[in-house]
Order: sequence, then structure tokens, then C-alpha cells
Amino acid sequence: MSTHDPRALEERIERLERLVGDLQRELATRPAAPPPPAYAAPLPSAPVQAGAPHPHLPNPPIPAPRRAGSGFPRLEWDGQLWLNRLGIGLMLLGTGLLFRYSIEMGWLTPAVRVGFGAALGAVLFALGLRLDAKQRYGAVLLGGGVATWYTTGWAAFNLYGLVGYVPAFIGMVAITIVAFGMALKRDAPALGVLGAFGGLGTPLLLGVSYGTPRGFALYTCLILAWTAGVCLYRGWRWVLWTAQALGWSLLFIYARHLPPAPQTATADRWIVQLAAVWAWVALGALPVARRVALLRRAGGHERHWPHAEVAHWYALVLVPPHAALAVAAAVWNPQPEAWGLWTLAVAGVYALGGWALYRPDHRIARAVLFTASMLVSIGCVAAFRGDALLFALAVQTVALHWLAGRGGGPSIRWMAHKVFIAAAAWMLYRLTQTGDTRAPRVLADLSLLVAGLASSYLFRSRRGVPGYRFFVHVGLMGWLWRQLAPYDGGEGLVTIAWGAYGLVLLLVSLRRRKPLLEKTAIATLLAVVAKLFLVDLSALHPLFRVLLFLGFGGVFLFLSYSLQAWWKESREAPAPPPAR
Repeated sequence: MSTHDPRALEERIERLERLVGDLQRELATRPAAPPPPAYAAPLPSAPVQAGAPHPHLPNPPIPAPRRAGSGFPRLEWDGQLWLNRLGIGLMLLGTGLLFRYSIEMGWLTPAVRVGFGAALGAVLFALGLRLDAKQRYGAVLLGGGVATWYTTGWAAFNLYGLVGYVPAFIGMVAITIVAFGMALKRDAPALGVLGAFGGLGTPLLLGVSYGTPRGFALYTCLILAWTAGVCLYRGWRWVLWTAQALGWSLLFIYARHLPPAPQTATADRWIVQLAAVWAWVALGALPVARRVALLRRAGGHERHWPHAEVAHWYALVLVPPHAALAVAAAVWNPQPEAWGLWTLAVAGVYALGGWALYRPDHRIARAVLFTASMLVSIGCVAAFRGDALLFALAVQTVALHWLAGRGGGPSIRWMAHKVFIAAAAWMLYRLTQTGDTRAPRVLADLSLLVAGLASSYLFRSRRGVPGYRFFVHVGLMGWLWRQLAPYDGGEGLVTIAWGAYGLVLLLVSLRRRKPLLEKTAIATLLAVVAKLFLVDLSALHPLFRVLLFLGFGGVFLFLSYSLQAWWKESREAPAPPPAR
């Protein structure tokens, strides 16, 4: 039942009055309570008011406070409200069908059609004003009137040519002002969404070819300023996301409609670019600043952040910088390397911002740091190529794991995993391309192996350690194969290197009593044996093959006998406690 329905409120007051009366009669029939002790102060008597808790009854549970500033309308089941919405929709649809039939029959001229649409919008708007502001039906009717006016203005200009571009544009702006004004007066976010959609979409509805990108960019800045002010004042998220979707799309369209560089003044490009910067501030920085200010005023961090909050704030921090960089690319048409450096510079700004916000609001700080990590990855891909890119991804992997362990949160750890997986897959592909043993390539591959090993020591949880170390193990064996195979007798050198590496792992595992490392060492030695049979038998000189088989056979026998004491200690050692 809606709390805004006067009839429902009256029924609730009557029930409470009956309940209070019953309680008073019950107390009157009870025997008098014994007098209080002499030392006890008499309790002041107060009349019991309707709706107030009785002094001898337990206090009713206090409902949890609603989170302020969400701005998301609740989609509750209310038969009256949905019937009202369906009625408005069907009425508009029926009017449209009647309108179309009248046009087909030739009953209405274009001027009459436009006048009929304007009158219909006025009737709906007037009916919405007549209803009580606390009733939701008024907002539905007001929204229907505003939507009808937008459609009528579009038809008067585009379909019938009854008004010029300037009067149509001014009329659309006036409708937007009315929509926002009624949204604030009635506290109706849906009207704010409609006003933001109509105000920002006016250039698209009337056609971007009638104006200049510079003028449209300035107009978009004004609408975004007003929309951002409304969102900061009321905290309406649907209005904010409507502005995000349309604002960035319009700025990108305006940037793409700029003439080529020799034909466009630099001032026009800078105006569109500054409009993108302003949109970045209004749609990204100001909502974050508002949240931090409200949290500091409340005096503490939130204990729980629902998934909807996580999605909203991460997206709100993530979208504006990427959209602004996309608009900048459309404005200036830079080379990928230059655009990548711009992106890295923005990532540095966000990294500093995340560090500064960590103490006031660590949740928002994590979202900002996650955005910085995304920007770094994109900037590296755009700015670097080949070996330099692999080295940059290796450095980023270690930095992200270090940051995640210092309070960056699960999102930073997730980003570190994804960067490392992409770099590892690329490196394994590069290892299959034999013949290139240049120093930059060698150093780049080694840097990723070192990054994987270093990252395995930066985990608080041990679940990801085996995966990283397994990649380091496989990557090192592949790196040895690629580096040694091109030489004369290189396959034999690879076998020797693998065997030496496997023996070192075996000795370390037995000395430190690491069962998993021991299994890895045995698997490596089995790989050496497999290579001896599958590759070396046909690729090496017969004498070299004999030496390899005899040498490894002797080494294996010697170790099996000489390391019996180590094996016995390793088998008898107590199992380590499971990682928590």
C-alpha cells in the first residue's frame, strides 16, 4: 500500500487509535501496581498519543534508513500505478493511430496536426498539474505531455517544415527547462531523465547539419552543466547515466563532423576538446567529489557496499576518462603512439587521485586505481610495440600485484591476472617463432619470467602461486629451446640445459622438502627422456647421441643411490599445514 495515499493513511490512523483504546481499557481493568520504593523517583505521567508506543510494551523495531541519493525509481508492483501507466500509453497510442488515420483520409492539414499534438501535450500536462504532487500519477501525465511536445516539435520542423530551425531549437530548449523544473518541483527522477534525453538529444532530433560542431559543443556543455547540477543536488543516478550516454555520444559525433585539419580552425577543435574535458569533470569528477564529501560529513566508511553500488561507482569512474580520450582521438586524429602517451599521462593522474582518495574513501580509491590500471594497459598497447610492449606488461603485472597487496583490492588483483595472462600467451607464441635471438627479445622474455616469479611471492592467498610458477617453468624451458636450438648441435645443448635445470629443481625440492617441486623436477627429467627419444635420435650426430644417453643414464643412477637419505627425510617429514 502506498504511503502517499490519503485514504490509506486515514485507515492506518483509525487502526492505531482503536489499538490504543483497547490497551487503555485493558490497563484500567488491571489491579493497581504496588507503590514504588521510597528511594525511587516517581515516574512522570504522560498521555498516550495515537500512534505512539505504549510505555509498558516493547518498542517497535526501527526500520533501516533508506540510502539517500540513489535516484533509482523502485519497480514495485502497484496495480493502480501500472494501470495508470498502461492507460496513458494506450491513450497516446490510440491518439497516434487516430492521427495517422486522419492523415490518410486527408482530414487534417499539417498545421492542424501540429496544433493537435501541442494541444494534446497541454491537456496531459494540465491534468498532471491538477493532481496532488504526492500522487505519482501526476508525474506520469506530466511526462506524457512533455514527450508529446518533443514529438510535436520534431514533426513541425522535420516532417512539415512549419517552423524554422531557430524557433524549433528554442522551443525544444523551453520544453527541456519545463521538464527539469517540474522534475525538481515534484521530486520525479523520471521527468529529469526525460528532460536530459530531450535536451541533449535536441541537436540529433533537429539534425546536426544545421549547426556547427563548435556551437553544438557549447550547447552540450550548458546542458551538461545543468544536468550535473541537478544530479549533485538530488543524486538522481538515472539522470546522470542518461547524460553520460547522450553527452559522450554527441561530443564524439561533433568531433567526427569536424572538417579535415587544413579546413578547420584550431579554435574549433579546441572548443570541442574543452567540451570533452568539461564533460569529464561534470560527469566523472564532481559525482565522486560529492560522494567523498557526503561520506566525510557522515564521519566514517561504509561497512557494506552492495553489488549495485560497486557496479555504479566503478562504471562512473571508468567511463568518463575513456570516453574523453576517444573524443580527443576523434578531434585530433593522432598517431597511436602519441595517443598512447596521452592515455598513460591520464593514467598517472588517476593513480595519484586514487592514492589521495584512499584515506577519505578507500572504496572509491580502489575504483580510481582500477581505472588507472585499465588506462595503463590501453596506453601501453597503443604506445609500445614488440619487445617494449612485453616489457611494459611485465612491469605492470608486478606493480599491480604489489598494489593489490597494499590495499588495492580484488579488482586490482583481477586486472593483474588478466594482464599477465595476455602477456604470457603472447610470450608463448613468440617462443614458437624460432631464429630470433636478439638481445631486446631475450631481455623482454626474461623480464616476463622474472615478473611471473616475483608476482608469485606477492600473493596473500596461495591459490594463484602454482599457476604463475608453472608458467615460469614452462616459459624457461621454451626460452632455453629457442635460444640454444639455432646453434650447431643445439638440440643436444637444449637437452643438457633441460637436464641440468631438472636436476637443480630435484635437489632443491629434496633439500627443502617440497613435494610439488619434486614432482615438477621429475616431470622435467621425463621431458628430457622424451626429447632424447623423439628428437635427439634423429637430429644429432651418432656420437653425440651416445654421449647424451650414457651421460644422463649415469647421472640418474648416481642420484638415485646417492640421494637416498634425502629422499627418506622427505618421505618421513610431516606434511605442512594447509594454507589459510
